Amino acid sequence: MGEERKQNDNQVEELKKYISNLEEKVKKMENLAKVSNERYLNLQRELDFLKDKHRKELEEFQRYCLEKFAKDLLEVVDNFERAIEHLRNNEKCKETFAGIEMIYGQLKRVFEKHGITPIEVEKFDHALCEAVSTVQTDEVEENTILEVVQKGYKLHDRILRPAKVVVAVKREGTKGDNS
Repeated sequence: MGEERKQNDNQVEELKKYISNLEEKVKKMENLAKVSNERYLNLQRELDFLKDKHRKELEEFQRYCLEKFAKDLLEVVDNFERAIEHLRNNEKCKETFAGIEMIYGQLKRVFEKHGITPIEVEKFDHALCEAVSTVQTDEVEENTILEVVQKGYKLHDRILRPAKVVVAVKREGTKGDNS
């Protein structure tokens, strides 16, 4: 019976080692599964981030792809405006004036359709305007735009070209209070 018990003890020990070995393998497999799952989730998040980034870049490209083309067309708009001003009071050119004004109107509607709008400001704003000159005066508030030398334009919310303006500044030697 002693021999049989020894044999059973040996088998039990071998089974314990085998079970311990299997438990160790299961733990390794669980850790591998956990790491793989975490890696999968990280990759999924990264993929979602890249999809969002690509979608936003595509939307921005579609929104602003006309920027260079629109900048080039601003010179054409400027020339139309000059031609209209020149022909406005010329009796000999009434038909030409009407045609140019009609084409100019079409061009303005195309601009508006694509989000190209003139910059409209009364007070000087560095973000929207470029001061080409200043005039010292007490007749209007400081930073009032006295003259628009060249219209500025935006494409949606981006500045295509700042407005070039003449700005009022306080007269030198005058003070705000008389003390």
